[in-house]
Amino acid sequence: MTRPRILVTGGTGFLGRQVVPLLRQSCDVDVLSRSGSSEIKGDLTQWNAGIDAVGSLKGRYQAFLHLAGLYDLRASQTECYLHNVVATNQALRLCQRLEIPVFLNTSSVAAAINVDAEKVNPFQVNLNAAFPDAYSESKAIAEKLIQTWEGGPRLKINLRPGVLVGDESRGEIERIDGPYYAPIAVGKLKKVLESIPGPLILPGDEARRLPLVPVDACARAIVKIIQASLVSEKSGYQSYHLVPEEGLAIRDFYASVLRHLLIHHRGIKLVHQVPHLLMKKVSKWALGFPEAQLTYLLAFPRYETSMNHEILGADWCPEFSSYERTFWSGYEKFVSNR
Repeated sequence: MTRPRILVTGGTGFLGRQVVPLLRQSCDVDVLSRSGSSEIKGDLTQWNAGIDAVGSLKGRYQAFLHLAGLYDLRASQTECYLHNVVATNQALRLCQRLEIPVFLNTSSVAAAINVDAEKVNPFQVNLNAAFPDAYSESKAIAEKLIQTWEGGPRLKINLRPGVLVGDESRGEIERIDGPYYAPIAVGKLKKVLESIPGPLILPGDEARRLPLVPVDACARAIVKIIQASLVSEKSGYQSYHLVPEEGLAIRDFYASVLRHLLIHHRGIKLVHQVPHLLMKKVSKWALGFPEAQLTYLLAFPRYETSMNHEILGADWCPEFSSYERTFWSGYEKFVSNR
């Protein structure tokens, strides 16, 4: 039986370095990258993806996996639009020109951060409400672009990973981001926090959960969805939330941070009605914590995951308690080597 061939962008990124080796166990993989060491040299921010002789690749691939993109909550609107919207447009055009039947895109749960619903389904996008940053807005626009794209691939699949953290076995990371800002910020206030006579008052909402996902678990899920798409006769648009069934309660995350930093305290009290100006000042000046990160901490909705069950099962993504130790060991390894 002939092995399917997959065209992948973003194969050298944090997630891509996990996905590509797994995918190569059952598929032939060509990575499109600006690097000369990749199978195909190209640039999705350029017209025609910067590829010479596109016609020679027609009919070669059974699926296109678009992992490339800019993930930076502090990036400008121009940068986010170029790398997350223009590049996705070029990826779709390339998929269409090469007559690839299946297109898979990795977006982010941030694309639905402004959806006003108790539980967000993976198809929901709200372009009529304000986004907390240019990154989330660009991801939402890219999703809408894929959803409304006419012609081209028979099946379009959108994947919304949660907040990616280090792998389950080693916890290794490549930069401080997302939840990893918390121990730095809290550590700066260790003496102050330990001197507080009552419970620590921290920003958060009892109803909110952090959708943390180990990068290797996310990679395995993506490969399973690709494999399912290759034998599927379905057409149209599908979308999935790649997040844990429950997610990590914000209170439990704070408790984990405090345990890791050996901070003695007398309980935690969450306050979710934090004035915007105060939150900005505290996060930027007192803690050195990016404002957008704190905004997400207060705003993450619950995500519908029932669509995953047929392909991934209900327990594909481990909960934080099962990899808490490696989460912190990976963090400590990174900060000690910086």
